[in-house]
Amino acid sequence: MIKKIFLSLTCVVALVACTEDYKDWTTPAKVEQPAAATFTDGTVATTGVSINLNTLPAGQDSVQVVNITTAPTASDAAYAPVYTINLGDFEYDVDATGRMAAADLQEYIAQTFGRNPNILRTFNATLNMWVSNGGTNIKTGTSAPFQIQAYAKAPFIEQKYYITGNINGWNNGNKDYELTNDGSSPYDNPTFTCRVPVTDDAVKDGIIKFKVTPESKIGTGDWNSCLAAGEKGTFNYDNQGSDFVVEIEKNAKFYDLTFKMLDQTWEAKAVKFNEYIYEIGNSHGWSSSMPLRSPSFDGKYQGYYYLDGGFKFKPNADNWNDDWGQDPNGEEGKLVQEGEKDCNAAAGFYQIDVDLSAMKWSITKVNSISIIGTVNGNWDTDTDLTYNKETGAWEGTTALSAGAMKFRMNHDWTISWGGANGDPTAFDNLTQNDGKDLTLAEAGTYKVQLYIAYEGNNKVVVTKQ
Repeated sequence: MIKKIFLSLTCVVALVACTEDYKDWTTPAKVEQPAAATFTDGTVATTGVSINLNTLPAGQDSVQVVNITTAPTASDAAYAPVYTINLGDFEYDVDATGRMAAADLQEYIAQTFGRNPNILRTFNATLNMWVSNGGTNIKTGTSAPFQIQAYAKAPFIEQKYYITGNINGWNNGNKDYELTNDGSSPYDNPTFTCRVPVTDDAVKDGIIKFKVTPESKIGTGDWNSCLAAGEKGTFNYDNQGSDFVVEIEKNAKFYDLTFKMLDQTWEAKAVKFNEYIYEIGNSHGWSSSMPLRSPSFDGKYQGYYYLDGGFKFKPNADNWNDDWGQDPNGEEGKLVQEGEKDCNAAAGFYQIDVDLSAMKWSITKVNSISIIGTVNGNWDTDTDLTYNKETGAWEGTTALSAGAMKFRMNHDWTISWGGANGDPTAFDNLTQNDGKDLTLAEAGTYKVQLYIAYEGNNKVVVTKQ
């Protein structure tokens, strides 16, 4: 059933002439008035059809969004009807048959709702009716709101893709390099990323060369279903193109690949920092290399170690090549590689931070690490542990209630450790990045040994006495 929606406004325009000739006021002149141009409104009706922009026939570039059942009219034949449609804050042209450009409708849906092609979008619209003689446009009215239903256009995007190329021997079954988003719908978050290493084979070739295999085709050897590189950072879903190629920059260790699945663009950014650097110094007889980690490979490293006197930093665990130390001519905390002197610290346990992008280092004294939580009766009471240089652990033997606990530094919540990956039982994998409260199942007296080194290598051993 077609629902009629009537336009609300009828316009009448009168054209008035005047003269500046002198006339005797006692005998007023009669001025001929031209006939008034009159205009009528029209009527529209909803189509009652859901539009799917993914299934338009080849070559069709417009869609029916409204039925114009009666066009506005003008007594002056020079005027013809003109239409526009309001969709939210957008206004688009509509032709005399009630059709608008499919690209315009796609733009509105994408800007307003996103491009998920699996969700039917329902939204209000109004139609503006005008008459125009090419120089003068007269609005005859605006319809009452009506609804349009449509699906956005988008390619089919899988949840995961895999990089296959000279970094993994062109093994189509290899899943080492996963290209994906944050796990949400690829239409809600269409930005997919993957970090790939600069392998010896890639260095030998001078390039990283690869294909992008959909998850559904991994291990099948079906190269025809891979994404293919287009021109100037674009790609295609139908393998109509060439392999992806990244020219390796000097000193690059990794490349961060970013694919924008809806825009069909991609880029590669060189990462020139290693995952680890190492502290070495007097506290360990200048013989042990203590890892500091940069989880994001951004040149910002952190570790927790005992220091006592001089120390330096170096890029490799097994040699001194290209080591860093304090700039003898710079402010405290400035690193240099040539002519450096030892960094220095009073004896104690420290949080150690190095930023190679800024060539700076800093240390924060760890005065205490304590147990806190309902295992102490409440979240306001700290039970301090003591650092043991022999075992490298923060230790203590204490009575604990069954309940929740975390560990915090310097009686403050700025730095605290809990279970990684949201796991309350992850005693062997602690994180300082929003760690989960650990669960102690039974009350009792426990020996607690907390080993803190760097993110990804922190744990606590809780032994009932």
